[in-house]
Amino acid sequence: MGLTIDSSIYIDSIVPKSEERHIRAKEIIKLASKSGIDVFEPRIFIVELVGVLSRFKPKDEVKDVLNIVKFVNILSEDEIFETAINIAFDTHCRAVDAYFIATAKLTNSVLITNDRIMATNAKRYGVEAYYLIEEFNDAKERLRKLRS
Repeated sequence: MGLTIDSSIYIDSIVPKSEERHIRAKEIIKLASKSGIDVFEPRIFIVELVGVLSRFKPKDEVKDVLNIVKFVNILSEDEIFETAINIAFDTHCRAVDAYFIATAKLTNSVLITNDRIMATNAKRYGVEAYYLIEEFNDAKERLRKLRS
């Protein structure tokens, strides 16, 4: 079993919207990085990080953040497209959310997000998901169990 971490978590760890979200996001990323759990991301994850972070950070800093791809498994659109389409049909979610949910589904991963709607749609589609803002302790406990 693996882990899919939504862009919102990485973004909150770098550009804090609120202190609580920032601390929680950093803790989840730290737990994930120390756990040895495989992390899977859709390729669009890279575009989303650049798009959001470039609003707040200089280009060089954003490029440095993109080094994260060395530590995660990136799934191509070809690998997840059909599943993402099915998720969009079933949940009526945003396209980028469908890609993250599809990644979690296809890799048998737990999805962690700061996007309530994404978490709800993932659960509706049968993906184990945690809305970090409200399910922080549950997400931490799940990560600990994944490590075991």
